[in-house]
Amino acid sequence: MRKLLLCMMVVLIALPDFCFADDDSYVQQIQELAGQGDGESQFALGLLYEYGGQGVVPDPDKAVASFLQAGEAGIPAACLYLGIKYENGSGVVRNLTTAASWYCCAAKNGWAMAQFFLAELYKKGKGVKRDISLALAWYGLAEEQGYPGAKEAMELLTGELREVDTKKVDFLRAGFRNSKVDCSKL
Repeated sequence: MRKLLLCMMVVLIALPDFCFADDDSYVQQIQELAGQGDGESQFALGLLYEYGGQGVVPDPDKAVASFLQAGEAGIPAACLYLGIKYENGSGVVRNLTTAASWYCCAAKNGWAMAQFFLAELYKKGKGVKRDISLALAWYGLAEEQGYPGAKEAMELLTGELREVDTKKVDFLRAGFRNSKVDCSKL
């Protein structure tokens, strides 16, 4: 439930005009732009299909298809949203490896929530090989942005880390901060 509420906050932050649009031609414009490959419009269209509104009836299959197009276009909000959907099996078959890949897409673009969720998967070894160094690196980036719980999660894991691994964590975090991560190689 917490992830769903957090995701809704992301939607309101990422697309404030979308949530309050009154223009009847808005849906037509979004559909047109989405059809032309505009990733942000594909994400907005996915939200319309997911929740309904503006005269659009919810359609989970069309929502997922639109989110996938937006995610493939590299729209971080769509990547985060897809990660949550795949982690929870909401409208898709639950797949933690796919969830990790989508979280990575948003995380490498600086989205603290995705960084935290990806770190959680690495910490637990869910969908990815358990790797404390990678978990700490992603938690560290989330913590740098003040993401709730990241600092505490880092402190808990630090006890599991050998002294020599600290340099590895710092190296990984620096690389991730500079978007040097290949999400296809999780």
